[in-house]
Amino acid sequence: MFNVFKRVRIGRLFFGSFALFIALLLLVFSWISYSLTSRELAGNTSIYQQDILNELNKRLATQLNSIEQMSLAASRNIDIIGFDPFESDLFERNRRKKDLSDLLASITYSTTMVQSIYLYIEHPFLADAQGPVRVYDLQKVKEEEWFPDIQNNDFAWMKERTIETNTGTLPVISFARKLYNNSGKYVGMLLLNVKASEIESLIRGETEARSRLLFDAGGRKIASIGDSHLQASELEKIKLIKEKSGSVHLATNQQSESLLVWSKSPSNWTLVEVTPWKNIVHGSVRLALILLTVGISAIFIASFFTLFISRQFTRPIKSLVAFMGKLPDRGFVSDLPKDYSNEFGNLFNGYRKQMERIEELLDSLKAQHKRQREAEIQALQAMINPHFLYNTLDQLNWLAIDSGQDKISKILSLMGKMFRIGLSNGETLISIADEITHVECYLQIQQIRWGDRLTFAISVDVGAKDLYIPRLTLQPFIENAIIHGFHGRKSGEIRVSVQLLNQDIHLRVLDNGVGLRTDWDQPKARKTGGYGLRNVKERIAAYFGSPYGVQITSEEGHGTEVTIRLPQIPNKEDVEERYHVENTHH
Repeated sequence: MFNVFKRVRIGRLFFGSFALFIALLLLVFSWISYSLTSRELAGNTSIYQQDILNELNKRLATQLNSIEQMSLAASRNIDIIGFDPFESDLFERNRRKKDLSDLLASITYSTTMVQSIYLYIEHPFLADAQGPVRVYDLQKVKEEEWFPDIQNNDFAWMKERTIETNTGTLPVISFARKLYNNSGKYVGMLLLNVKASEIESLIRGETEARSRLLFDAGGRKIASIGDSHLQASELEKIKLIKEKSGSVHLATNQQSESLLVWSKSPSNWTLVEVTPWKNIVHGSVRLALILLTVGISAIFIASFFTLFISRQFTRPIKSLVAFMGKLPDRGFVSDLPKDYSNEFGNLFNGYRKQMERIEELLDSLKAQHKRQREAEIQALQAMINPHFLYNTLDQLNWLAIDSGQDKISKILSLMGKMFRIGLSNGETLISIADEITHVECYLQIQQIRWGDRLTFAISVDVGAKDLYIPRLTLQPFIENAIIHGFHGRKSGEIRVSVQLLNQDIHLRVLDNGVGLRTDWDQPKARKTGGYGLRNVKERIAAYFGSPYGVQITSEEGHGTEVTIRLPQIPNKEDVEERYHVENTHH
């Protein structure tokens, strides 16, 4: 996974992360500001609009109630006039017809809201063509488009429609009322046509450019002003409104998002104002844009400031990286800045000390390398000596054979074997089998000198010969037993044993010599003799450490026993690696 904190440069990362954080913070702040201000504006707008709608609803209810009262009074007076088209007295019939026409006309003249009155009766009479009253046959009312709205009611308001007048078509909102006689018989229909402009003027009030709708108690739209952009589904929601007043945020889609505020009259007529949401939040959007503009300007200013600050942080790091790139050049450490006293100063001082230490190590490595090369050259030169010694022993052996010196020939042959095993091509560890061969050769040489006076026995446990021990571990102790233990004696016996105990090897060298003095293990004033024994002890200590080592027990006049305890080593590479590490440490 790509990790910018591991791959991107520190300067770019610091500057970019800070700028991104500021930008995100600005966007979040602008969005929160927009959301809060838009809600606050919507709430204030709804409260203000509700107050206006409540006031308009009162005026509208007063005017509409007056129209309804006019129709009620007219229906009662029509019954009192009692116009009868079959009246035999022509004078009486014309008088009552005139009274009826004057009654209805007086209603239209009493208010500017009523444009005309339609009267539907069974036997209509011809009214004044220039007057505001029209009389139609009662059967015609069933053909009117608004008839279903009053069919099951005694009175009802009709939605806006157009009628023909002497001056042309006119939009009206009509109020219809059924007429009954004293006996309760349905005798006609009275229709008051109210000018739609008057209703719209009441709905509009003193505010312009508003979208308002008027619904009757049944939820039918009676009149509207402006362009509400409401869909059929949203109009159905308005019919379900039960509260007297309130507001709701309609967000059917982004284009028709709007705020609805309504107010109901005592007669359950609903006046609704529709305000596009973008008009409400226009101030919030402007505020958000202002904040965004100011924020972007602040980002640019902060970016330059951040760039300056980031360079102050990254400059010492770049300097340090540049100095690190100069390795292994020498003498450049003094060029590191020294005027920093903060964490960068600690970093420079630490790096300066580290470089000084590295220079010291480089000098030490160069000196060591020089010594190693000298040792290698000396080792190559020393290889000439064993080769010369091998050839010399071989030549002496042949001369002894030619001269009939069998003992000398055997000694020379055994010495060649010992020399070969003692060198072992520079190996520090050899197998127990080679170590035993080396010891046997030495004892055979000593037998040639001592004859039957020297006897020896060697026993090795099964499986021990393939294990490894440091070379020349046994020979120094056997040599010490012959030279010192048998000194001044006519005979001697040596027993060598190799035993496997648990995970260890126990090598024992037992002689019947004169033994050691009681103070044999006390330090001498001068280091004389004992080099072979000391060498074996030091090598075992360097190889393996405690609890391995050499244990010597002796009783003066009764011989000496040497026990060498070593670990079982089937693979010499493991111990050689450990030996190298321990010697390096020491």
